[in-house]
Amino acid sequence: MGRLRLTVSEYSGVGGGRSVCGGVPLPEGGAPDGTDFALLDEGGQPLPVQTQILGRWKDGSARWVLLDFMSAPEPGTTAAFSLQYGAGLADQTDMAVPCVPVATTPPTGIDVEAVGHVELLAVSETGDVLPCVFASCTAETSGPVRSTCLCTGTVAKADGTHLLSVRLRISHYPGTGAVRLEPLIIVDSAAGVMQRLRELRVDITYPAVERAVIGGTAWEGGLAEPVRLLQVDDEMWRVEGSSADEEGGRAPGWMELHGPEGVTAVAVRDFREQWPKSLGVREGAVSIGLLPAFAPGEFDHMEPWFKYQYLFEEDCYRFRTGQARRWEIWVQPGIAGADLCKSVNAPLVPAPDPAAAIATGVWGAIAPAGVAAMSDYDPWVERLFESYCGSIAGDRDYGAMNWGDWFGERRINWGNHEYDTTRQLLIQFARTGDPRYFRVADAAARHSSEVDVVHAVNQDLAAYFTSNWCVEGYPPRPGMVHEHCVGHVGAFYPIDTVRKLLVEHGIGHNDHPYLCLDPFNLGHVWTQGLARHYFLTGDPFVRETVEQIGGNLAQLVEDGVYAFGIEDPHFGRAAGWPLLAMAGAYELEFDERYLNAMRELVDRALGRQDPCCGGWLYQLYPGHCLCTTRQHVGMAGFITSVLVNGLSEYGHLTGDERIPDAVERAITYLIDDTWVEQRSGFRYTSCPASSFHGQAGVTVMALVNAVRLANNPEHLRVLAEAWDAKFAKLRDGLDGGPGQGKAFTSTLYGCAEAVGLLSAWDATPGS
Repeated sequence: MGRLRLTVSEYSGVGGGRSVCGGVPLPEGGAPDGTDFALLDEGGQPLPVQTQILGRWKDGSARWVLLDFMSAPEPGTTAAFSLQYGAGLADQTDMAVPCVPVATTPPTGIDVEAVGHVELLAVSETGDVLPCVFASCTAETSGPVRSTCLCTGTVAKADGTHLLSVRLRISHYPGTGAVRLEPLIIVDSAAGVMQRLRELRVDITYPAVERAVIGGTAWEGGLAEPVRLLQVDDEMWRVEGSSADEEGGRAPGWMELHGPEGVTAVAVRDFREQWPKSLGVREGAVSIGLLPAFAPGEFDHMEPWFKYQYLFEEDCYRFRTGQARRWEIWVQPGIAGADLCKSVNAPLVPAPDPAAAIATGVWGAIAPAGVAAMSDYDPWVERLFESYCGSIAGDRDYGAMNWGDWFGERRINWGNHEYDTTRQLLIQFARTGDPRYFRVADAAARHSSEVDVVHAVNQDLAAYFTSNWCVEGYPPRPGMVHEHCVGHVGAFYPIDTVRKLLVEHGIGHNDHPYLCLDPFNLGHVWTQGLARHYFLTGDPFVRETVEQIGGNLAQLVEDGVYAFGIEDPHFGRAAGWPLLAMAGAYELEFDERYLNAMRELVDRALGRQDPCCGGWLYQLYPGHCLCTTRQHVGMAGFITSVLVNGLSEYGHLTGDERIPDAVERAITYLIDDTWVEQRSGFRYTSCPASSFHGQAGVTVMALVNAVRLANNPEHLRVLAEAWDAKFAKLRDGLDGGPGQGKAFTSTLYGCAEAVGLLSAWDATPGS
């Protein structure tokens, strides 16, 4: 019988029983098909637990298991549990309860027991009220802890033209009576590049309400007269419709409904972070403004314009076709609104024992926090994390479509989580079990999967892409990913406006800088963090997004037309990041399609590797070579490193015998070409005049991969020197200022792997 120790840490300050949901990894072969699961508390008493297998090892045994159970840790404390798995255990999952009763009710809306009649309503740019028409409700899971239904529907314009697809997940938690509503919109409009809405709201007709209270305000009253709290931005709210004017700073995002049977609380997760938002009453219903109505000019005070204003035009919100967004609303009887709000924003998650979780192999070769070898590293990473979170708060990186991302790439762009912020944060969650890392990673993963990915393409969007950036062999389709840019996905402003903005800020050092507006750049595609987020949450939309991205990349390879920039000095990242992204998609269920596509791309890369020096040789572009008489040949070191990391991941997954030699020769070339011994770091490119760039995270990771694959002592020596220099420089954390997300992610990339390898090497006798 197998055992896995789990902890659940309470950090909201609210006690009482609450639901816990999260995925945990198991070792290969430990839980074969048909294994029973049981959960015991600290005293050895069995608890009801629901389980769902999210991923299996190749032998069919469970690799990731999603757990749902209840816990009641005291505020600020940690509770311990033991997950047992094996044959003949008492199965707690047979205590099935009916899924929360829902039914489509003509013409619109959903009836939800213990909540009321729920409607999702949009208001068009011309003022037409457009209700979501739900077509189906399907039970996804049912059990003693959680039951979930998926309701799907559409929003059409007044003329019947399709505007949005809607998915509403409704989860019921019998232990507390809580209901979670998760509305998701996908902007898959039939026509048009940009879509406009005046408003998007959820109205809940709740029975027998005598009095309502809006948290953070002095207002209370009935449901007849329209009143709302509008969170104008992340630092300001006001009450509208009340006889007494009232305003404030950061609204908590909850309401209380008082009636004959007591109080029911309503709370919106990340209320102010996803400004604008509203909570209020109208026409006998509780109204939650996911995208609340506003007057022209309401947000003109939010500067700089290129950070915030892209979303607003006159009295409308603007969305680029292909985007998605979702929200989380909780309704629970018998609880104070403030307590529900705090718990919603600090969910309980199971954290497996870090050493045991890492030993399964799902996190790679990293070391858990708390061991002696990590005594210097652990507090450094904590300070780095605090710098990142402080930057988000201090720079006000908030907004309806912004929350979860970081701003400041090249001083004007939203980062779209370059270098896979989600992955770096989740590695820290795995190492520490600290739920704060998970909470920040969760917001990052939701943003990446919803906002930055192209989920749908109509003819107008395809024409916009191809008329401005026609790329041979790469037709516009779902699964494309936008790199860092103004507005996350571009198309909000004329291309010339963005070009002028970059020139004014001196970006690119010429009149024709790269604008970052198209989705064809494969040097900025990540799925590994999203895949791990899926395994930790069971989030179906995140998984769907990973499959979209991976499917698009595999199709590009299979079509055999797109060249992946093989004759361009950026080939290393145009192939390296897609290799890693397809590896993330492969991780979901080991679909051989992704390995086959990776193999084809690896074959191309190895065929282009110089057989003599081991590098990939190209005449460098201006900027990568500063010489004026003749351009140097080679590659930017970080680009070589990205390609090495992609090749190494493929080698790890397949055991391809060509990879160790190819990686060893590539790293030897990289060291000979760009390593500066006197400074224990690397030049930017093969050009001797290029600037000193220190120890880039992707290069540290490439050195780690080379040592693991080929065990070259010179590579190990350089890695150790580079790591010591990097670590010494960064002990005091990051400098302040915008763009800390990129500094955090690019700095942390490869660090856990490097310190894990070096600590293991130091512990080896004779090393």
